[in-house]
Amino acid sequence: MKSRERVFRELLERLTKSPLYIEKLGNRNVTRLSLAQIGLLPLTRKEELRRAGSFGHLAVDMREVAQYHESFGTTGEPSASWFTSKDLKTGGKQMRECGVGLNPDDLVLIRFPYAMSLPAFLMQHAARQAGAGVVPASGRTPVTPYPRVLELMRRLGVTIVAGLPREMELLAETARLLGSDIKKDYPDLRALCVAGELTGELRRQHIERLWGVPVFNLYGSTETGNIAAMCEHGIMHIVEKDFVVETLAEDGFAPVDPGAKGFAAITTLTHEASPLLRYFNEDVVSVEACACACGRTGSKLVHYGRAKDRIRFGEIVLDGKDIQDAVYSLVPAPDAWKAVEQADGIRFLLDSHRRKEWSEEGVRARLSERLGVPVDVEFAAEGMLLDRDELVRNAPSKKPVYIQRNGDAAPDAPAANPVRDWLGRGRRKLIDGRFSEARRLFGQATAFDPSDAEAHALLAAAYGRLIEAGNMLEKIKLLPQLEKEIAAALAIDQKLPFARRMNGARLLNTPGTLGGDPSAAAEEFRYCIAHGQADADVWVSLSECYMKLGDSRQAIESLRQALDRSPKHVRANEWMRQLAGNSEASPSDGEVREDQ
Repeated sequence: MKSRERVFRELLERLTKSPLYIEKLGNRNVTRLSLAQIGLLPLTRKEELRRAGSFGHLAVDMREVAQYHESFGTTGEPSASWFTSKDLKTGGKQMRECGVGLNPDDLVLIRFPYAMSLPAFLMQHAARQAGAGVVPASGRTPVTPYPRVLELMRRLGVTIVAGLPREMELLAETARLLGSDIKKDYPDLRALCVAGELTGELRRQHIERLWGVPVFNLYGSTETGNIAAMCEHGIMHIVEKDFVVETLAEDGFAPVDPGAKGFAAITTLTHEASPLLRYFNEDVVSVEACACACGRTGSKLVHYGRAKDRIRFGEIVLDGKDIQDAVYSLVPAPDAWKAVEQADGIRFLLDSHRRKEWSEEGVRARLSERLGVPVDVEFAAEGMLLDRDELVRNAPSKKPVYIQRNGDAAPDAPAANPVRDWLGRGRRKLIDGRFSEARRLFGQATAFDPSDAEAHALLAAAYGRLIEAGNMLEKIKLLPQLEKEIAAALAIDQKLPFARRMNGARLLNTPGTLGGDPSAAAEEFRYCIAHGQADADVWVSLSECYMKLGDSRQAIESLRQALDRSPKHVRANEWMRQLAGNSEASPSDGEVREDQ
């Protein structure tokens, strides 16, 4: 085996054929540098790869290229990655460093997406090198929805499933919905391999409990290949014959102490087609020497998440792993979750088919204790975070969003904002009297964009309709949700007429002992009318305020305004008749006026 020093010098030679590094290194003679001097060389940053384009760091002739991949960042600009046949073979060996122990008796179902991303192909190479069979059941395609994947696993006797950790969670939930006992109905399954998302130890243990088999984690990227693999003792070992992993301070200049959190800089020692030198991939990791019970020596790696998911509250710094560990410390762990950064803490949306085992106060206390920051908790309405109907239908899987930074759209979200679509569909459901469906759609909108005041106000409207239609127990349960959404809408935009209208309805319909105030409600409705919301319903609501305040003259005038806009309005006509029964009509003008 070649020494790392020799492999490093060969890498430096290859860099002289890469347009990116010809420009970066200029006239510097770097081929005489030793591996210990790697810190003297410049970093390669993501934006440089994107600016370089598809061919900017290709270091081999096109005739040597076997495969092309690319990954998309939050900017939408792709980072290219090229592979020779030898690179793909090496990538397969990197995957085989995993403690799962692939062998000829295995049948591996690959659930990673195949389109443009890398892990599916490296796992396929790893399986072939071990003599194992492969079932290509790509995620994010309607060809292999969750029920079909489960059927393939059972019918074919799949022994290993490899995919995103979220896919393992969703497959387990689909099996539950279909009435399957996954610990009994898949007797051949012996292990899961996960990659492509942050998988802290608590999440890994959760997936192991779901399936009853060991879970092995892998860490890498499309640009680099697989950097580290988990052994049978749960340690992530860096594949040091192929990679140098430095951990640097956030500015990228100074190294951090062994075992301390830092930002990864990856050097691909053996990659031929598109080699990388000190690639600052914006991942937060720790690296330290390790003598493991599995027999491996060298360095182990812990992944804490991406820099873009890091949240700061004063002196407190929370990485993705901190937030994920807090979520998966809950009992039961959620089926779906999302953390939204706010000015004064973190808002968690949580969904579980076992939510009755949670108490809002208990969950809030647990999360706040783990994170050391104020926490707000909402148990998501059905379909807000996880559409279980889609799981059992022929619907493709989707890329999840776990952490949303303050003021940002959902990370990695498509360019088209679906909020307007959800709100439009929700309004139609509201008009049709399908209030629960409206609540689900409005809930999806607030989860996607918590800063949308209109979405919160419409969600409040849906809660209001459900309260009107519900029994006393349901009213008591839903009223705090209505109040919460109104407060959220007004906190975002206190001038939004529809939010003021919902607040008026709350003040009008809530008993005085619980904070109701018809006078304040009338102010809210008058504000709506003055700002363009002057439909018949708002005039009827204003009339009801006046009736509660004992002002029949104003009540009648408001009803007239309502009937001018909607002559057949049922409630307006009914109340007008009631008020007219207590009034005298003037013979000169026919007006209905208040009794004196």
